[in-house]
Amino acid sequence: MRLRVSSLLAIILSFFAVIGIHQQSTQAATSVPLRVLSWNIQFGQGTDGITNFDRIATWLARMNPDLIALCEMPPDQIPTLVNALNSKTGRTWNSHFVPKAPGINEGNLILSKYAFASVSSRYLSYTRSVAQATVNVGGRNINFFATHLDHTSSSLRQTEVGELMSFTSGFAAPRIVAGDMNAANDTPEVLSLLTAFRDSWVDALNQNTASAYPDNPVWMNTRTRRWRIDFILYAAEITSMTTKSANIPDTRDLSNTNVVNALGTLDDKGVRPSDHNLVVTDFDVWTDSVSAPAPAPAPILLVVPNTSRAIALHSTRFNREPFTVKTPVNLSSDDRTRIILFVTNLDLLSGETTASITVRGTDTRGQTYDLAVEKFVKFPNISWLSSIIVRLPDDSTINGDLAITVSLRGAVSNTVRVGIQAP
Repeated sequence: MRLRVSSLLAIILSFFAVIGIHQQSTQAATSVPLRVLSWNIQFGQGTDGITNFDRIATWLARMNPDLIALCEMPPDQIPTLVNALNSKTGRTWNSHFVPKAPGINEGNLILSKYAFASVSSRYLSYTRSVAQATVNVGGRNINFFATHLDHTSSSLRQTEVGELMSFTSGFAAPRIVAGDMNAANDTPEVLSLLTAFRDSWVDALNQNTASAYPDNPVWMNTRTRRWRIDFILYAAEITSMTTKSANIPDTRDLSNTNVVNALGTLDDKGVRPSDHNLVVTDFDVWTDSVSAPAPAPAPILLVVPNTSRAIALHSTRFNREPFTVKTPVNLSSDDRTRIILFVTNLDLLSGETTASITVRGTDTRGQTYDLAVEKFVKFPNISWLSSIIVRLPDDSTINGDLAITVSLRGAVSNTVRVGIQAP
């Protein structure tokens, strides 16, 4: 037992030796705002079954973005959309289109208020592609990518993600990747992307600057369709670019209930211009060489190096995953399993209790559970490290991974995985 625990602490300490801890400058810095919009426009067809690119242009103009990534765009309708957008905004938009694959009559479209310094593209496997454009914002070159991953298979998307990351790595930061990933934030393909990019929606959640609408509340997976599958990701030092806020707006016309393309969500109450919600992120592009203000730190759940698996122990047996939701030998009368998670950037203020910490788990079916936090412990002589003991949900049908996050005062952690084994 001692060997197992000491080995675990060795993993934790080596993990932090790698990532390091450093202070951020609080010097004043100047910035230029950059608003990025990502939207799968479903060939211009709304949930009323009507194709209307003027309606798409109206929403694009209303959101007032600087850079736009659109997917499922038919090339023959680009002049119609761009002319409508020019008219509605009173300015000339630059466009760069790349088909999904040669000969396919749809693809990814980049629209920009900024002139293109250069454009490029790459075809990915399984008839997918990525469009790229470089623009200069506040004296900084921003490399912007628009993509749309495969909708049929996680394994195919993982191949495409490898190709996408290889392509984007050839461009200098700051880099922004926007588009429909056809995958949730806890899937292997998106987790691979998150090893190289930050999720701007999660950054906004951490700062309490994410917004949506009552039928689609703000949380880690605020819907862009039936789930959050449309992303604005970025790679940048905080000295060059930071997330300011993010928004998934309500594009429904609640006076028009002629919905013929229903998703089975509360969004079906009114017609939308597309069966996807659009996503907007506001960035600050920092123009000075001094450091920009650092965002409030979010909790970090520790993982086994080079994986997304949580470093987690059974609270009484001290074994690793998979866990069962009930344990015959337990310190409680309810037989519910408790597990220990290890976390940094988690400190309770005076008057706060374990009730202030929210631990949420989502299973492979999309069902979400709030896991009761029963104990919070700070490690002596390791001030940055804490542990929490959480009670697994009383649902014997869970089988597979729980995707777990920890949040405190609006700051949401990374997503980790814990295996649950059905009885």
